[in-house]
Amino acid sequence: MIELIRLNGEPLYVSYLQILTIEKIPETKVKLTTGDYYIVKNTLEDIEAQIVKFLHDVVIFKNLAATDEVH
Repeated sequence: MIELIRLNGEPLYVSYLQILTIEKIPETKVKLTTGDYYIVKNTLEDIEAQIVKFLHDVVIFKNLAATDEVH
């Protein structure tokens, strides 16, 4: 899950698979595949870094699970 921070400071968690577009307007507008959109405090770079970290962690977990199956 990706943590987005709404303008009022409340966290919002979304699946990276639900993110359709991210736009700077100058705030960050995140549009989801559902058609909903959120204006958030996160920068584009922050959201991108969270997605990359999530995918990296998934690959590491998968590799660890595969290694455990071999032993």
